[in-house]
Amino acid sequence: MKSTANILAKKGILTLSGEISKDKINLVAGAITQPFAEMVWVTTGGDMDTINRLTDVLVTMNTPADRGKLFKIIKMLYGLMGLQFSAEAEPMDADPAVLEYFIFSFTADFGEIIKDYLAEA
Repeated sequence: MKSTANILAKKGILTLSGEISKDKINLVAGAITQPFAEMVWVTTGGDMDTINRLTDVLVTMNTPADRGKLFKIIKMLYGLMGLQFSAEAEPMDADPAVLEYFIFSFTADFGEIIKDYLAEA
């Protein structure tokens, strides 16, 4: 666990006191959510039934029991859409509190971006 904390601290995800850096997690989540949401929008042709099913998975799997699986699903979806998953986001599943906030931030950003696409459509 110590080495995990060191990796997260070196990346600025955990502070020296061991607290999560919400600002850093928000920055990383925001940076990777934009291309993800764009590819979801493009590949579905803006089909809100499909986008709502994906959003439902993001929300319902955001539980302590399923959060690790959800992170793996998100990474898999990146690959399926031809996107490179961020090296900065890669260790987000190394700490339960970090992962919880990362998934929360990712899901919130995804919803906001999709709302923006809907407003433009």
